[in-house]
Amino acid sequence: MIAGVLFLLSLTAGPITTTEWGTTGYPSAHQLAMEQNESNDTEEVNIIDNSGDAELYGTVFGFLPYWVNQAWLQYDLITVLAVFGVDMGAGGTITSSHGFPAVFATAMDQAHANGATVVVTVTNFYGSSIHSILTTNRLTAIATIADLVNSTVVDGVCIDFENVQASDADNLVAFMEDLRATLPEAHISICTPVVDWSGAFYYSDLAETCDALMMMCYAFSGAWSTVAGPNAPLVGWGSSPESSSNMAWALCDYVRYAPEVHEKLVVGLPYYGHEWETAGQTTHSSASNCSTHFYTTLAARAEMYGALWDEESLTPWYNYYSGGWHQGWYDDDVSLGLKYDMVAMAGMQGIGIWALGYDGDLPELWNQLEASFGTPATNDMMTDNLEDCCTIHGPSSYWHPYTENGQYHTFFYTGSISSGPDINWVQWNFHLPDSTAGYFLEVYIPPAGTATVTYRIIHGTAEDSVTVDQSAFSEQWVSLGGSYSAAAGLTVIAGDNTGTSGQKIVIDAVRFTQAAGITGPGELCLPQFTVSASPASSFTICSPDGGHLRILDISGRAVAENKMQPGDSWTWNENAPAGVYFVSIDGNGGLSSRRVVLVR
Repeated sequence: MIAGVLFLLSLTAGPITTTEWGTTGYPSAHQLAMEQNESNDTEEVNIIDNSGDAELYGTVFGFLPYWVNQAWLQYDLITVLAVFGVDMGAGGTITSSHGFPAVFATAMDQAHANGATVVVTVTNFYGSSIHSILTTNRLTAIATIADLVNSTVVDGVCIDFENVQASDADNLVAFMEDLRATLPEAHISICTPVVDWSGAFYYSDLAETCDALMMMCYAFSGAWSTVAGPNAPLVGWGSSPESSSNMAWALCDYVRYAPEVHEKLVVGLPYYGHEWETAGQTTHSSASNCSTHFYTTLAARAEMYGALWDEESLTPWYNYYSGGWHQGWYDDDVSLGLKYDMVAMAGMQGIGIWALGYDGDLPELWNQLEASFGTPATNDMMTDNLEDCCTIHGPSSYWHPYTENGQYHTFFYTGSISSGPDINWVQWNFHLPDSTAGYFLEVYIPPAGTATVTYRIIHGTAEDSVTVDQSAFSEQWVSLGGSYSAAAGLTVIAGDNTGTSGQKIVIDAVRFTQAAGITGPGELCLPQFTVSASPASSFTICSPDGGHLRILDISGRAVAENKMQPGDSWTWNENAPAGVYFVSIDGNGGLSSRRVVLVR
């Protein structure tokens, strides 16, 4: 048994429940765009073959609206082309086709020629009308959609029903199940909100039926905003650390309600932004008179006035003075690349684009797509709480997303209980480079934790534990010891029964370090050393093999180092505080570690 140092604090209450931040949802970007372009003619098709031979790892789900120029699309960088779209009325019939399929014929042929899936988007943005589609006119609506798919060259359908009423949550699931039964071989996807304010989208149930949930991760700011700001902030921009005002928080929210959703989640991102008249030139300035623009316009204005970078949201913006201050906020290849990285590293299915054509003939957004998805995502030496190898358990109402001070990562928190079995718990597994090796483990403690949490390390049939006071190690990595053999599996579990109720348990990442190389089948090549103490106010380390010696505190920080030659001995009696330390030596092709307790 491995035991850490315990620092107990006494607070009150039990599992933490809170209300969601905010009371209203973000407007539909798709609806606003359609209303603005309702009177526009369908765009003349003037295809330029820009396709290459890119191979993509992950889904790139691109919406192609009828009002954009299709000339510069790079079809080898699109895996799902969603032509947008046709309107469905309350009776379940198509009320406007916007030129489908003729206006998209060449684009659909080009997409198919490059191996992409093509779907038609069916839209309705009004709750009462959607209710009629999902209930009274369900059979008519499903037959209409089936005819769209079976009578044209499309491979499936994307359902874009927005402003669904909470009372229709079960009806929506049943509708999608019936649609799947009618079109068993089709590609079926559904647009889902960035935050499900009404509780109308049962992510887990929808994921069972659909090939993709297309999360509309944009419209965080717009004409309704009182301050100018980013359309899709990666982090930050909340009224509190727990505010649902950025992409990272929203992804945590999806994982909270549907821990298994990773392989179905496509994170839609914006190729558009906004410009406001503002009260000043600084961020968070009050704003009025908002206008919406494509990426082409915003990128050109940023080049003209000078592109700025907002460290809080990790997005670009610009400002200029012309009879008053103006600010423009958008996403470029750099900010989108950061978002792509988060999606890929979390093991999500891929990303979506609203909308294709908004970048005109500019190449940089296509280049970033190829750079981000042209090679397989690499598995790093860490399992974060957003990744598919991290699973939270227990009632979702007791788990809460949290974004701290614009940090790139986010985390969850829940409340502790004083007795009984765990109500909430989290389990980390790992994408290990060598399942026959041994590994040292460390856990990251985010800010705001107040609980003393026991981390159970399960390796094969054995189990060890480390107990950590989270309030004492805020924003630090804490060693969970090792090396642990992964030959029969390696898992870390933390639960909410800490013996004290009402404390805040924070959950983020566990990282691993391979302990040794393999010199033969199952044979670990570990450097040898011994540690002696008399009394335990100093330690003497003897190293017959030699190597790089480090003394690590419980947070994983090196407090002393020494280069050891074969046969060397070294006594450590630094004025370090009493506590648990790890003596680690790297040599002979591997890494060995010993736990020691320093007393004073």
